[in-house]
Amino acid sequence: MTLPKNNPQAFCKAFISRELRKNKASNIWMTRWPIMERLIERADELTIVFEEIVEKFGYSDTEEGYPPDNGYVWLILELIWTSSGFCKTEVTNARADFREFQRLQEELVALSTKLANSIRKQSELYESSGFIRHEYQSVSDMIELGCENNGLYQLHLSPKLKSLRYQYDSKYWPSRADIVQAIADFEDCQPLPKHQEYPDAVINGRASDIKDFVLAFDSKFDETNSLPNGFRFTNKAMSEIINVVLDLPPDKLASADAIKTVRNRYNAESCV
Repeated sequence: MTLPKNNPQAFCKAFISRELRKNKASNIWMTRWPIMERLIERADELTIVFEEIVEKFGYSDTEEGYPPDNGYVWLILELIWTSSGFCKTEVTNARADFREFQRLQEELVALSTKLANSIRKQSELYESSGFIRHEYQSVSDMIELGCENNGLYQLHLSPKLKSLRYQYDSKYWPSRADIVQAIADFEDCQPLPKHQEYPDAVINGRASDIKDFVLAFDSKFDETNSLPNGFRFTNKAMSEIINVVLDLPPDKLASADAIKTVRNRYNAESCV
């Protein structure tokens, strides 16, 4: 399908329509259909967005020309119709997950340390009290027990591990307490996880539709991916994207000034 190349709005609208038809024909990416349909229906509200895309990258089409240049328009439009995930609800959920990761990491360190200490005390007590344990568990025993339902382990690794166990006595192996303590030590030195979609300023800040959207959207052009590095829509164009993608009500529409405030503030902070 040849796209119209005499008007940015007509070109981008036809581009999105074509991709939507492809998705529907293949019955894929169904969650994106409503956003794509909204972009088409409200194309008149995205005139500056489409003009800036064509001004920077021309009427480039994935079905014509050569990569990477022929893919920039498609990639940017795709980012727009998938950017509904930058809304306040999604970011709030991501923040909740992040806090849970923090809690679990602290809990794992504490519980693993406590368990390792308990195992050590138990071993010391058996050595000094005169009591005899019915059965002792080595590290290789732990692995065997943990993998008793793993057919691949039983077939390929178990015979080799048992052979090593018979060749080397306990002084060559870590104790159960050492293994559990290793969990605590590993978790304790791990940095907190990074989100694949949202920059730290979004995860660590207060929830805000406009701020979160702008920071998350702009960050995509600074990551290692196929998008044009360093590209930015103007403040006015970004406000158009937010208002249409998030379908904001008239009394909560994003303005160019609001976008400018967010960018100035966080660009300044990133330079400190």
